Amino acid sequence: MTLARIIGTRNTRGVLHIGAEILRNGGSAIDAVEATVNAVEDNPLDQTVGYGGIPNLLGEVELDASIMDGKTLKAGAVAGIKHHKNPISIARKVMEVTPHVLLIGEGAELFAEVMGFKKCELLTNRSRKIYDAFLRDAIQELDESFNRYKKYLEQYIKNYRLREWYEKLTLKHHGTVNVIAIDSKGNICVGVSTSGTALKLPGRVGDSAIIGAGNYADNRYGGAACTGRGELTIRLSTAKSIVNYMKNGLSVKEACIQAIKDINSLNEIGGVSCIAMDKNGNTWAASNRRIPIYYYMDIEMKKPIELKGTLIQAK
Repeated sequence: MTLARIIGTRNTRGVLHIGAEILRNGGSAIDAVEATVNAVEDNPLDQTVGYGGIPNLLGEVELDASIMDGKTLKAGAVAGIKHHKNPISIARKVMEVTPHVLLIGEGAELFAEVMGFKKCELLTNRSRKIYDAFLRDAIQELDESFNRYKKYLEQYIKNYRLREWYEKLTLKHHGTVNVIAIDSKGNICVGVSTSGTALKLPGRVGDSAIIGAGNYADNRYGGAACTGRGELTIRLSTAKSIVNYMKNGLSVKEACIQAIKDINSLNEIGGVSCIAMDKNGNTWAASNRRIPIYYYMDIEMKKPIELKGTLIQAK
């Protein structure tokens, strides 16, 4: 039997044990991934996922998510969710009970209601403060509890001329969690959930809802997921490329490194990070913006450990 294990991005540090416990009790990789991602989605202090996510340019939180079963290659995804805080669970329902892979906007919301998901307000007081600071052009006036976001937001607003976009849009009326698990039967599941790029254009969908770009799983080879500027991973089908690299004989480490080199070859603004697990449970991460940190836990461990991947800087 396979030694069941689970990995996740930095924001899973305090919740990865939830998925590990499910695996320890013989549960499926899908259940472990969903429960772990749910815990991050429910955390109002995580400004990049689920409840409390930073809104788009018009002040609305829009959530994307996807999940993929490596055994059957079935997948489900949703995009533009505005009134439900657990898009990963809605995505799982899309995978399991519909003939489709991706539902968006009003259709995804209607499906969620039919499936019994409760509506809620996604914009918290904390995320509203960030949006209000953007409107006033006063990001630096946010208190010290927002320090980790100030520099990123100011640079992002400047690089993509968001103030100009805001003016255009208002005249006409804007982070991610990755979890990969392998259960005792050798089944792999990958789940991704996000509120998308902060202050994005309304309707923007990144890689988190796109199978092959931000999420891919195949029991025969492994699974991979991405964070960062989704437009780049969509163009290169990065998650699927990592799995393909493993299929063609590269190790999980080599596959992640090659995928980031592919991103760098685009010579575009924006960072991308990836995490991956091969069919034997080996893991790695790579990034072109910082040394990537991710968390690992198997069913023989009492708590997750922090691991570091490879930084591949653009030349």
